[in-house]
Amino acid sequence: MRYLIKKARIVSPEKTSQRKDILIERGKILKIGRNIADDKATVINSKNLYVSIGFCDIGTFIGEPGLEERETIESVANAASNGGYTQLAPFPNLDPVVDSKSTLKFIRREFEDTIISVHPIGAISKKCGGKDIAEMIDMHQHGAIAFSDGKKSIQDTGLVLRALQYSKTIKTTIIQQPNDKALSKDTFMHEGAVSTSLGLPGNPVEAEVLMVKRDIDLSRYAEAPICIHNISSKRSVELIKKAKKKDVSVYSSVSAMNLLHTHEALENFEPVYKVFPPLREEDDQKALLKAVRNDTIDYISSNHVPVELEHKDLEFFRSAFGASTIDTVFSSLLTFVSETISLNKLIDKLAYGPRKALGLDEPKIKEGEIADLCIFDPDIKWTVDASNIYSKSKNNPYIGRELTGKVLAVFNNKKVIVQPT
Repeated sequence: MRYLIKKARIVSPEKTSQRKDILIERGKILKIGRNIADDKATVINSKNLYVSIGFCDIGTFIGEPGLEERETIESVANAASNGGYTQLAPFPNLDPVVDSKSTLKFIRREFEDTIISVHPIGAISKKCGGKDIAEMIDMHQHGAIAFSDGKKSIQDTGLVLRALQYSKTIKTTIIQQPNDKALSKDTFMHEGAVSTSLGLPGNPVEAEVLMVKRDIDLSRYAEAPICIHNISSKRSVELIKKAKKKDVSVYSSVSAMNLLHTHEALENFEPVYKVFPPLREEDDQKALLKAVRNDTIDYISSNHVPVELEHKDLEFFRSAFGASTIDTVFSSLLTFVSETISLNKLIDKLAYGPRKALGLDEPKIKEGEIADLCIFDPDIKWTVDASNIYSKSKNNPYIGRELTGKVLAVFNNKKVIVQPT
């Protein structure tokens, strides 16, 4: 089937093109030019159409196998494509944990019938237990793109070092979410004025900063790349900036929620804003936004953590951590930070940065290339409700709110999904 994208600006990190038409057939870009006519093509147009390469997300929670009550591969594929994503690198925190080639094969097979290209992340330790190292080389041979214990930050310094040494031999990246569990145990939100006023134990910035420093030092010592995933504080930004200036091979990311909100969102005990890493203070938020602009932060993650209603809609201290965000990451960023972060920079951090961190090839928007595309209109206003959130769980912070900017279609794997407007 043929598709004709009319009068779209092609946007990349460097520039935005003049308006052009793009003709696609069977997943390949046939022609790019002006005033292309094709009576057999399905036309995609809008008042202010843009095209970028499809977004890529690192650390997505996919639910399956074992946690299908929260998410399934089918539902996460639908939610991701709804948000403009064509490639996912999910964390291994499933049941069973992705610490063997059999689970890797299952995930890759189940994604074959979706529009999403999957790049599984294998566990560093067996069952993500943080003690015994998993069969990293065997998993890499069967498709593991990188290694991490995902949401379970590894506390054992020696284990992280061994993982870095293994990853160096097979040329992959270790991904660590910084969290000193001894400091963050039994906490519910950022430690600050809001947690004090609510009478809740707070998660201190030191729980993150100590682990960021440790992992930078280990990366330098092992001469192996590390990705510090989802930083949330100004002090972490400063450490990563210094490390990059000293040519330490370190990547970093931030969760979209930490760019959009501060701990003040929790003043009324709103469980939908109870996430990890926690929302911190305004100074932290400003430092994170600046770090995105100046490339200290390499990519923005969805931090997509769907939680079923019976575990989320509870008293604040009993509610589970997490927000189901992948449907709305792009639109929420356009709505709330477009005056701070340019559209080109957002595309860089959602589409190009994650691929660079994982060592993936970057798709090209050129004639003869495979169509791996996100088509959107940054001016369309729409109201988020349960019917246009495709994640199985509905713990999305923007339900009932109007957002600006909407994904209209995605292309990938000879497949296309055109969203209703």
